[in-house]
Amino acid sequence: MKIRLLALTAVVALAAACATTPKTAAPAAAPAKAAAPAVAQVAGKWLLTIESQMGPQDTNVMLTQTGADIAGTLEMPMGSANLKGSVTASDIKITFPFSAQGTELQIDFIGTTDGQTMSGRAVFGSFGEGTFKAKRAP
Repeated sequence: MKIRLLALTAVVALAAACATTPKTAAPAAAPAKAAAPAVAQVAGKWLLTIESQMGPQDTNVMLTQTGADIAGTLEMPMGSANLKGSVTASDIKITFPFSAQGTELQIDFIGTTDGQTMSGRAVFGSFGEGTFKAKRAP
């Protein structure tokens, strides 16, 4: 009888201990990954204004786009140039070669776009910097 009483006491003590032990919370779920920002759509005709030490210059640009990659043509009074670049969310970079008085340059436009306008910094190789802005052409 004593053994049964001890066994019963042990079971009751174990049950009481289990009932008062705080439950551990389930591990928190990993935060959901944020969706990648949408890539701005820039394909089409643009009117680009370049501000430099020579003053503002307007030029027409035609862009095509495949995903984040862009390509196109820049039409200037001095001729046309093929350009390439990329769009990441709202950041845009356009590059094209240019020959200035026999010197080959790479021109870079680095800026932002909302798909209807663009603006940013224009880098004229070793000849300095300026700014650019663009809007969709009618």
